[in-house]
Amino acid sequence: MMRRRTKLRFGAAVGAGIGALVSIAALSSTETVAQGAGPDGLVVFGAGPGGVDGGALSTYVAHAQRGEVVPPDLDDVEHMCALLTTCPNLPIPPSMIPADFQSCVKKFTDEFASPAAINSSLMMRECGLQSNSCASLRSCALRGASTDVCQGRGGGRGMPVGFCDVDGRAITCWNNGVLQVRDCTRGGEQCVVANGNATCALGPCPSNIKPGDPPQCSASGTHKLQCDKITGKLVSLDCAAFGLHCAVDPAGTAGCTTSGNTCSGTAKHCDGTTAVGCFNGHEVRVDCAAAGMTCSPAPGTTPVGACVSAPPPVGGCDPSEKARCDGANIKYCFAGKQRSYFCKALGFNKCDGGKSGVHCAM
Repeated sequence: MMRRRTKLRFGAAVGAGIGALVSIAALSSTETVAQGAGPDGLVVFGAGPGGVDGGALSTYVAHAQRGEVVPPDLDDVEHMCALLTTCPNLPIPPSMIPADFQSCVKKFTDEFASPAAINSSLMMRECGLQSNSCASLRSCALRGASTDVCQGRGGGRGMPVGFCDVDGRAITCWNNGVLQVRDCTRGGEQCVVANGNATCALGPCPSNIKPGDPPQCSASGTHKLQCDKITGKLVSLDCAAFGLHCAVDPAGTAGCTTSGNTCSGTAKHCDGTTAVGCFNGHEVRVDCAAAGMTCSPAPGTTPVGACVSAPPPVGGCDPSEKARCDGANIKYCFAGKQRSYFCKALGFNKCDGGKSGVHCAM
């Protein structure tokens, strides 16, 4: 029987090789819908009042507009990591996913409870945290592309190969499988290929944005814009899709940020159980208590920005201990407390303790 989550509170470019993969945490405006021409004369794209898919604002975006991060439950992160570490042929760069279940949980718990979570991966929010099966996760990440679209592509020496499909998606293939899909038309962009890499672009660079120039904000303040040196095309990051706006910090660097108080560097402090951190020059408030954590200005047993896990019980387990299989259960230690994840809750058959780490298996 598949477990169905009731809490979903937390709401991609390839280089010359896998080692050059760029984090999908900073997705382009291909994650949004076209809104028309902006006041800067450029065609800009935004999530609009209804959010990414034109419906009601997601909980994540609504909080982000207020400069807040509400981390997901640990149960939800475990559920996502069971899928990420078990499901075969996912169109997600493998460098983004630890092979070991315990490492995956630690990685994403840390990321989702940090100030930088304000700008974290739409892919993980839209697909990872909201899928309940390998099929639904794979379908979501494919963005409508066929599962066999990369057959006969991306083989040879194992180097990624990009191309544009007939529907305008930028697809990256690796060893005959789909490594990554970006739906350019969803954001009103076009797919372009340069040096074997497929990406999405708004069109030619305007005269005031030259190749190699540092990123700058659109006049509307919704996008971070840059002229790509390889393609010579204008690429963007839609801050509005994350509930943010584009601003330039004192050093002259443009980035997506909140409307919170200005701050500098990695300054942080506690406001009760809320961690107040700094991201791109503006404050972000992280609700530590929502993830079963608390806030401490000093590093704790599992520091996550200024969010730390509650003190472990006397005689608690050692978080450095490796996970192990107990029948169909993954047994591991998190923040000094013993955890158990039942693989059959998602329809998997067993727990596997292979060389790459402990994870569920078909």
